[in-house]
Amino acid sequence: MSDKDNNVRIGFHSIESIVENTPEIIKKVILPAKRDDFRLKNLKERLNEAGISFESSFKLKQEPEAYIKEQSEQNFKDLKSFINNFKGSPLLLILDNVIDPRNLGACIRSAAVTGVDAVIINKHHCAPSNSISHKVAAGGFEFSNIFHVTNLINCFKYLKEAGINISGLSEHADEKYTDNNFKESCALVMGSEEGGIRKKTLEKCDNIINLSSNNRFKSFNVSVATGIILSEAVRQRNKV
Repeated sequence: MSDKDNNVRIGFHSIESIVENTPEIIKKVILPAKRDDFRLKNLKERLNEAGISFESSFKLKQEPEAYIKEQSEQNFKDLKSFINNFKGSPLLLILDNVIDPRNLGACIRSAAVTGVDAVIINKHHCAPSNSISHKVAAGGFEFSNIFHVTNLINCFKYLKEAGINISGLSEHADEKYTDNNFKESCALVMGSEEGGIRKKTLEKCDNIINLSSNNRFKSFNVSVATGIILSEAVRQRNKV
């Protein structure tokens, strides 16, 4: 199986999440024939309950695989429609320059867990949404509203016109993330742990915030940083 095959999902977490949230997109599931433990039996039960066909294969060693229907990729036009029809104050996650597919998947998983309203991926400056990122996301791609844009600067312009504040994360910023207001409509921009957010992108942010108060060691892995900042945003939003 190629990592470029976007129609295959690997692993129990990923498949179980899809079965629970979007079972209609699964065409069939292949199970490892050599396994006969509780987890496999549980997955079989869930597949039967959902009416999803499955078969066993000795080619698979430990983890199951699911073949899903072709999914259309949502673009900038779809994003504008989503924002225009959104009721309330959206919380958005923007991924720019996240070049490791594992980090991309982990960021998507954090977005799904924290209930981010939409994720915007800079299509030409991020890792591909391949089988690796899907496996790490553990079903987060199917659970989240994800939009791929080709021109992030135009996207920023539109978001600002829609009243959405854009905050970029940088270890060089002076403003602490806990001092930032995430209760209103906002978008949080994440970059790679090596290069961070690209300079042109950072310049277009409304404000720049820092996660770390450690002057000697400031750099978080991007997926860890994403989990921290989203948790803080959700904490503020849920605070009475």
